[in-house]
Amino acid sequence: MSGLPSGWVRVNLDEIAEVQGGIQKQQKRHPVKNKFPFLRVANVASGALDLREVHEIELFEGELERFVLRPGDLLVVEGNGSVSQLGRAARWNGEIENCVHQNHLIRVRPGPAILAKYLELLWNSPAVSEQLRKVAASTSGLHTLSTAKLKRVSISLPPLEEQGRIVAALEEQLSRLDAAEKSLGDAGRRIALTVRSLLNQYFGSSGVRSRGWRYERLEDVADIRGGQTPRKNSVEFHTEWEPGLVPFWKVGDMNGADGRLMARSRTYLSAEQVMSAKVRTYPAGTVLLPKRGGAIATNKKRITSTAGAFDLNVMGVVPNKGLVSEFLWCWFQTIDLNELSDGSNVPQINKPDLSHLLIPVPSEAEQKSVVRHLDDLLARFGRMQSRISDVRPNWLRTSLLQQALAGRLALQHPADEPAEALLARIRAQREAAETTRSRRPSARRAPAQRGSALQAPPPPRPGAPALATATQPTLDLEMPS
Repeated sequence: MSGLPSGWVRVNLDEIAEVQGGIQKQQKRHPVKNKFPFLRVANVASGALDLREVHEIELFEGELERFVLRPGDLLVVEGNGSVSQLGRAARWNGEIENCVHQNHLIRVRPGPAILAKYLELLWNSPAVSEQLRKVAASTSGLHTLSTAKLKRVSISLPPLEEQGRIVAALEEQLSRLDAAEKSLGDAGRRIALTVRSLLNQYFGSSGVRSRGWRYERLEDVADIRGGQTPRKNSVEFHTEWEPGLVPFWKVGDMNGADGRLMARSRTYLSAEQVMSAKVRTYPAGTVLLPKRGGAIATNKKRITSTAGAFDLNVMGVVPNKGLVSEFLWCWFQTIDLNELSDGSNVPQINKPDLSHLLIPVPSEAEQKSVVRHLDDLLARFGRMQSRISDVRPNWLRTSLLQQALAGRLALQHPADEPAEALLARIRAQREAAETTRSRRPSARRAPAQRGSALQAPPPPRPGAPALATATQPTLDLEMPS
C-alpha cells in the first residue's frame, strides 16, 4: 500500500481489536451477592494506571463475564466534553482480579494481529492523537469519543514479528530518555538548592547575625496593598499601549515578564478612566504577588518598572524609603507563598499573612551591594536553568514514536508474514470456526430430531435371551382342504 513499508497494511481499529463500552453506574441496581472493583476515569485520566482509589459496584447477572478486564486491555477515556482528557489511555495488567470499568471508559482489547504493548505505544503517537481529536469533534462543540467513533480510527499495522522488534527498540530508547529526563530534573533541583543556599547566606538568620543587620516587620518598612477591579462597564480597557495609558496588571501578566521586571500589560487604562473609576495606582518598584487561586502555587514575584494598577487577584508590596525594591524582591525569593495561603479550596493570601514577616534591612548602600552580587550569580544559575529547559524530552519522545511507527526504527525481515496475510488467515480461521459452530446440532433441537429419525431398538430386558439365539414363536395355519 502506498506510503507504507513493505508488509504493512492500513486497517481500522475494529479489524484488529475488540472495542466495547463499560458499565453505567446507576443509583439503583438490582442487588447481587458480590461486589466487584470498578475503574473510573479518575483511575486512568493521567495517562497512567492509578489504583490508589478503586470503587466497587454491584453487577447484574452475566455482566462480569462481559465486562471483566483482561491483561493487555487498553482503557480509553471518552472525554465527556473535556479535550484535555480526551483519548487518554492506560493498559490494564491484571493487578486486581475480576475488575470492571465504567461507561466513560472504552475498552480496546487487542486481537491476535497486534501486540498489546505495541497498541499502547501506538495510542500515544501524534497520528492517533490527531485522529481522536477529529473523530471526537461534534457540531455541538463538545468533544466526546464513542465505541463507534473509535472503531473508525485508522492505524498502520506492521507484521507481528516486526511489532515485537519495534516495541523492543522503543522501550530501549525510551528508557534512556527517561534516565536522561531524570538527570535533567536532578540537575534542576540541585541548581534550585544552590540558589536557596546562596540566598540564605544573606537572608537566613545566621547570615543576618554575622553581618549585624537588624530585622524589621514587613508592614513597618513597606505598604502592603490589595488590588481592585473597576465595576463592569465603568471603564473601557485598551489592549495596545499608547503614550499616557496606565498598565492594569493581572496575574497572567506575570507569565510574560522576564522573571523579575514587569513593563507591559495586556490591558491598559487612560488617565481619565483611572480618575473617573477611582482606580488606585502604585509607583514603579512595587513588588507584585498572586493573591488568590492556583497562581499562588507558581510562587511568582515581579517588580513593576512603571506606575500602574492591578486587579483583585494581585497583591502589591510598595517599599518605603530606605528599602530598595530589588533587595525586597531578592528577599521574597526565600518566601514560599504556598505556606502563607489560608489552605481553603480557593487559596488566598491576605495582608495579615504578610505583615508579620521579618525582613533584614541593612543600609541602602549594603542593599545595593547585595543586589549586584546576587544579580551576577542568579544570572549564571538562570542561564543553566534555561539550558536545561531548552532540552525538550517530550519532543524527543514524540520524534521516537513517529520514527518507530513509520518503520524507521526497527529492521524489516523479508521472512516476516505480511500483516495483510496474517489478517486474512485470522479471518479464515474465524469463519471456519463459525461454520463449525453453525453445523453443530443444537441441544434445544435434539428432541425434535430424535422424534423424526430412526431409533435404535430398546435394550433387552434383564434375563431375556439375546436376539441371535432366542427361539422365535411360530404361528401354525391350517388350510382347509
